[in-house]
Amino acid sequence: MKKLILIRHAKSDWSFDLPDLERPISKRGKNDIKLMSIILKKLDINLDHIYISKAKRTIQTFEFFKKNKLFLENNFSIEDDLYDFHGDKVLNFIKDVDDSYSSILIVTHNNTCNNLVVKFTNQYLHVPTCGILIFEFNVSLWKDISDSDISYYFPKSFR
Repeated sequence: MKKLILIRHAKSDWSFDLPDLERPISKRGKNDIKLMSIILKKLDINLDHIYISKAKRTIQTFEFFKKNKLFLENNFSIEDDLYDFHGDKVLNFIKDVDDSYSSILIVTHNNTCNNLVVKFTNQYLHVPTCGILIFEFNVSLWKDISDSDISYYFPKSFR
């Protein structure tokens, strides 16, 4: 069994004239992380590794979850291939994950989340900022992931 958790980065702050990679998260994004931290704590998910897109907003999302006492014990890495707005690079990345890992988390972007939902569940679901998706695959190798049920948690449902 393989478990994949995707978190779409928190709401970004567009008030600065910055390149996309450098855009930070907003005050609302920080508030949503506080809210979603409570949900993640209740889910009590054990992770083998966390992967983060190289964008500032994804790194900050991860850092604020850590400030809320999540992921303190987890190994993590920042990955260039996760800065992907379609999802194909991310899917290839996931399929190459070390098979000794049973459960991974990826902090990523909008279209990646939406497109992987379609790919794994054959349904459309718009994933809002700070949305959490959980997929469970009945396989032993990451390269074999395909169809999955999905659980999802969105900030609006808990405000």
